[in-house]
Amino acid sequence: MHKIERLLQTLVPKGVEFRKLGEVCEIIRGKRVTKKEILDKGKYPVVSGGIGFMGYLNEYNREENTITIAQYGTAGFVNWQNQKFWANDVCFSVIPKETLINRYLYYVLTNMQNYLYSISNRSAIPYSISSNNIMQITIPIPPLEIQQEIVTILDAFTELNTELNTELNARKKQYKYYQNMLLDFNDINQSHKDAKMSVKTYPKRLKTLLQTLAPKGVEFRKLGDIGEFTRGNGLLKSDLKDKGRPVVHYGQIHTQYNLSIDKTISYVNEALFHKLKKAKPNDILIATTSENVKDVGKSIAWLGNEEVAFSGEMYSYSTNENPKFIIYYFQTYFFQKEKEKKITGTKVMRIHENDLKKITIPIPPLEIQQEIVTILDQFSILTTDLQAGIPAEIKARKKQYEYYREKLLTFKPLTPQRS
Repeated sequence: MHKIERLLQTLVPKGVEFRKLGEVCEIIRGKRVTKKEILDKGKYPVVSGGIGFMGYLNEYNREENTITIAQYGTAGFVNWQNQKFWANDVCFSVIPKETLINRYLYYVLTNMQNYLYSISNRSAIPYSISSNNIMQITIPIPPLEIQQEIVTILDAFTELNTELNTELNARKKQYKYYQNMLLDFNDINQSHKDAKMSVKTYPKRLKTLLQTLAPKGVEFRKLGDIGEFTRGNGLLKSDLKDKGRPVVHYGQIHTQYNLSIDKTISYVNEALFHKLKKAKPNDILIATTSENVKDVGKSIAWLGNEEVAFSGEMYSYSTNENPKFIIYYFQTYFFQKEKEKKITGTKVMRIHENDLKKITIPIPPLEIQQEIVTILDQFSILTTDLQAGIPAEIKARKKQYEYYREKLLTFKPLTPQRS
């Protein structure tokens, strides 16, 4: 920051020139390709009106390190293409002239992202933005030396964020692997004659517990034999309040909650709470419907200190087993495979109580359940916790990056001298 301040004082003591984008850049529209021409796999991505790629082609019409702005769809969305690509006809490429460093212009435009959205036409679907509106945007043009220094600083932030996201994805894969590995008891199912400790490398303490507490293997039981399901009843979104008695709506399991909660984000009045079905502390809440197979049966453990009411399209499941152990098992490949066989419906898919009751799951001794929960909790915190895990660090770094981007790209305008 101090270096940039010195450069500004030395190179542009009277302020920085501002110019219209159309004066210092070319705005080039892409070339149409049809869906029939698009490939699932190919050499070059097709950039269109969305945030992600439309597909692939084996030819390109733009070079790498090009700024793109979506014309339709996510109209006004600014992106940086770091590889050769095909620009579709609903995508603008922004090509700066000699007075601008490409990467500097990208940071200027992303800093103006909300403004670009605001000047797009959002009264019709799909949303759109005209090249004329883009060309009228006014941007600061400091000397190239200052532009390069800003790029160096902001690229460092970007690289750090990329590294954190790469680390997060690696940890998520590791988490998924350990979840399936630790909860796969098929090799030591005590109903099998050849049940024995598998060749898997268990963590030391868990292996000791298995050898001590389950030397003959782990029992598998039907959900209906080890717990009781209760179906929820009427609750509308319009019933939800900011204060009152705690309640969970089935939609919130899909959108708001992770593995377990000890307080809710919604409440109802006392009269309605009295009418609704309730779950007790350590019960499991199961959403029975979804528009996709994966989320049918998505569940959370209620770890609060009081009863919680819940809506229709849900079951509560009460058991003496560790609720988080069961929640983790519900996320495994083995449970998902069994669940998929019992789902009904097409547009809205669901699973019924009688079918859930028939699904068998491993039931090791409670001490083993808790040890597995402890291990998986560490991965969960690392990969999902917005207060303590990698997502928290990504959030903090993003905020820091946006602060410095705003600060670095705010200049004193050059005031024309009066004659």
